[in-house]
Amino acid sequence: MRNLIIGLGAALGLATVLAGCGSGDRSGAGHAAKHSHARAAQADGLSPGMVSGVTPPGAGPFPVQVKFELQGRPDVAQPLDVDVVIVPLYGTVDRVIGKMSADEGLDIVSGLQIPVADKPVEGTPIHHSVKVLPKRDGIFTLTAVLVVDSTGQSTSQTFSIPVIAGAGFPDVPAVATHPAAAGQ
Repeated sequence: MRNLIIGLGAALGLATVLAGCGSGDRSGAGHAAKHSHARAAQADGLSPGMVSGVTPPGAGPFPVQVKFELQGRPDVAQPLDVDVVIVPLYGTVDRVIGKMSADEGLDIVSGLQIPVADKPVEGTPIHHSVKVLPKRDGIFTLTAVLVVDSTGQSTSQTFSIPVIAGAGFPDVPAVATHPAAAGQ
């Protein structure tokens, strides 16, 4: 039961984050800036469907950004490609290396190791492909742990990538509304 509550909390948090991605000022400069950013992302070779990996609450600034895009709808027992892109944010990044991991129920078929990138160019995406296999319905986390050497220091950061396979949580009953609350 505790895992169900934690999972639902994570799903609601994810839904809030994703809903926030589409909200905001739709008028004037805000709308133009969003379209300008989309054009810039495409010019950099990034798909406009990519979203940012989630970092732990309170995580400070990190010298790279992680974006990802699922290449289809995650279905149980069907392999799924996940495009992961690491973007160095500063010219001081000397080296990037990492490893992928996944929750139980989501297997990594290929792409477990993120190869070393020495002296990556600021703003130039480093592409990595991961193939996962959902074993059952559920909400899973694919995790990228990166180690970055920059200005003589080595730091690590975890980026989470949500994967909702099949029906998500199939054992969770739908919330019934009381007839009075529904206006009946």
